[in-house]
Amino acid sequence: MKNSKRCFVLFSFYDRTGIETYLEKQAENGWMLDKISSLGWNFHRIEPKKIHFSVVYFTKASAFDPEPSEEQLTFQDFCEHTGWNLAASNVQMQIFYNEDAEPTPIETDAVLEIEAIHASMKKSYLSSSYLLAGCGVLQAILFFWRFSLDPISILASNNNLLTGVSWLLMLTIPTTGIISYFSWYRRAKTAAERDGSFVETKGHPRSKCVTLVLLILLFVFLLLSFADSRMVLISVLIIAIIIGLTAIICGISKLMKKMKLSAKVNRNITIILSLIVPFVFTIALLFIIIDSVLSSQPEKIPVDTYEFKGQTFHVYGDTLLLTIEDLIETEYNGYSYEMHTVNKSFFIEQEAATQRPRWDALTQPRLDYSITRIKAPFLYNLCKKALLDDFAHNYGRPVPEDPTWEEHITLDPAPWEANEAYQLKLEGELQMRFLLCYDNCIVEIDFNQDWQLTSEQMRTIAEKLSK
Repeated sequence: MKNSKRCFVLFSFYDRTGIETYLEKQAENGWMLDKISSLGWNFHRIEPKKIHFSVVYFTKASAFDPEPSEEQLTFQDFCEHTGWNLAASNVQMQIFYNEDAEPTPIETDAVLEIEAIHASMKKSYLSSSYLLAGCGVLQAILFFWRFSLDPISILASNNNLLTGVSWLLMLTIPTTGIISYFSWYRRAKTAAERDGSFVETKGHPRSKCVTLVLLILLFVFLLLSFADSRMVLISVLIIAIIIGLTAIICGISKLMKKMKLSAKVNRNITIILSLIVPFVFTIALLFIIIDSVLSSQPEKIPVDTYEFKGQTFHVYGDTLLLTIEDLIETEYNGYSYEMHTVNKSFFIEQEAATQRPRWDALTQPRLDYSITRIKAPFLYNLCKKALLDDFAHNYGRPVPEDPTWEEHITLDPAPWEANEAYQLKLEGELQMRFLLCYDNCIVEIDFNQDWQLTSEQMRTIAEKLSK
């Protein structure tokens, strides 16, 4: 039979009611609190019995104090003389227990108690919550800004999607905590000043647990979405390094406390380390990720090379869904066939291809196309609008912007066997670029010459690219 155990609890720092109820149930089950640390709450086995607990907030305590101050020790002695023994402490939060049937409360003035809780929250937890919430808001703004500029690049990347959702979930933890706390504080302060009553606290530990589980599941899904095992390894290493760095900084702070350095020195050194170490780590990590991403790109092996104006160019032989040879008869055999991008997510799959002649044969036809396959029907109209808004994406927009410079002309979709068809028009001149909307995909196709496309060629394009 185990005589000790460690529990990971998610009570809010100010949740006096929840903590006291939890510890009383633990005592009834035969467990007494020993210690509170970053690694959990430690308990030792006792004889099951009814024990009263009281959570009190000593605002002058600091996480950087090398040892309890004389004033804090005096307060603890006073509590002990009234029957309350110290079980454990966590910075300003002091937890006492009393085995009497009806003990005298430590705190008897609700107004003073609420102000002590508020002062402790401001000193220990509200500032960090504001910082986390600020980071979460900034990341959310950046995510939605990127989404507004190019929603398809976000929707076609599991990495972008899950990272964005993770930041939103992480944002909910500090923001809901801040909102919940101030909602309680306003009600509690009003009640205490009105009739001296204490409004019970609610820290919502279950909602925090659900959010934490969702974050873990999202991280697992994110790892599974990486096709490259090196990215999985890097992601795991990042988490391990962050945990390790945090442990090292906390360990240095504890070491300074053992060395009896003043709280001011300990706090300043810890803050400096907390700023410098993550900065250096982030810069190093950025270079590692860039190097890994570049090295993880599959190396394309050319099928041929040629020289043009003193430079060497590669010719590729990728298999394309549609080629110029499928549309017209040609005797030219110097084409380079290349797949450019393949992006896949839970919602969207994208691929793009080009068929280019050699630089010394630019009079030959050229073909570019991209296919956006939409797996989630509710995203279809959003993707169509994004593609139409960026129809002239590589033509170079005029400065200043001219809203009449770019148009998309509606075509008869029947020859294309499509639901909708559009053609790009720039400065009043039709271009050989088309956007074709099919049931589950949207095709953008671009020709470099003024072809007179026949109905047969349009059907061929539909057969090859609309599946």
